Amino acid sequence: MNMPQLTLTISNNINATLIDFNHLFRLIHEALSTVPDMDVNTAHSGVIQESFSYIGLDNPHATKVYLQLYWLENTARAALKSALGNAFLTIIDNTIASEIEKQGLICIPRVRIANLGELNQDYFIGNKKITQK
Repeated sequence: MNMPQLTLTISNNINATLIDFNHLFRLIHEALSTVPDMDVNTAHSGVIQESFSYIGLDNPHATKVYLQLYWLENTARAALKSALGNAFLTIIDNTIASEIEKQGLICIPRVRIANLGELNQDYFIGNKKITQK
């Protein structure tokens, strides 16, 4: 099973209705598709807007823009981590960062790429069946 998970966590001072998250994740998925043996079609991606984020010295203009990728790591993927992390930062800078800054906010994005751990050891997936209508 190869199910990467992408989560973008943003602070509540960002007006999310003004951000094109579909475009952002489309570009992120394109970058992720260059990773060997990565099935982007199984990726779970989403945005979480926190009701409270304390950033630095509590500057009301500071924002949290934190993208996390969890995957099952192997040697080939580990070798790509730095390049992929920088690609994700560039994508964020070229897409949503400018939209956030237009809101009068400060956007310093962060990216984390982490290992999901050993398969079937630390990670549990629900088995609810989804029927399509």
